[in-house]
Amino acid sequence: MKLKKRLLQLAAFSVVISLTACGGNSQQNAKKLSEMPADHGTMSNQLPQEKTGDMHKQHSNLAENFSHKDIVILDQAYKPAKETKAELEKVIDAYLQIKDALVKDDVTATDKAVELMSEKVAAVIPTRLEGEGLEAWKSHQSLYEAKLKEMHHIKGLENKRTYFSHLSEIMYCTIKSFGLKQGNLFAIFCPMAFDGKGAYWISDSKVIKNPYLGAKMPTCGEIKEEL
Repeated sequence: MKLKKRLLQLAAFSVVISLTACGGNSQQNAKKLSEMPADHGTMSNQLPQEKTGDMHKQHSNLAENFSHKDIVILDQAYKPAKETKAELEKVIDAYLQIKDALVKDDVTATDKAVELMSEKVAAVIPTRLEGEGLEAWKSHQSLYEAKLKEMHHIKGLENKRTYFSHLSEIMYCTIKSFGLKQGNLFAIFCPMAFDGKGAYWISDSKVIKNPYLGAKMPTCGEIKEEL
């Protein structure tokens, strides 16, 4: 009887231990779920997190994916005067020339296009802008000038591509802030750029021609937004 009683006590004790352990695991699991970041919304053709890396977490607002978080982007597009809009769109055209030169792995053409874009940025007359529009452009202009200067002087195609990724993020913010070339531009993401960190660029065509990987992987990329 004593042995039977002892066995019953051990069995009851085991049940208590098991229930306690399961309860602890449930609490731990609940804590992990509560610590998970909230869903930022779905995006068409959204890339898996593990492919984009921490640098480019996918959000419904594409600009939140950028590596540079300090670029001004207006919630409501500012409508510039006709002359100013034309000047800003010439900046875009010069940017697209840089993109095309990088696609071809052409350093000389890249440098010439960088010089052209610098000229077009300087040619935008800020006095025609007011309020938020003026503030946004002054911010973008100073960033363009700094990145273009660095891109021109740095040696090596891969180094220049790094600065092009910076230009691309600024360009996206300029296009969105001023409502430029609507319906004719596309924001494209390459998950393989810069050792898997990923990078964006702006294109005037849906045909993928990758400026970061050039001839190595010319068609790597996905359209993320039609601008």
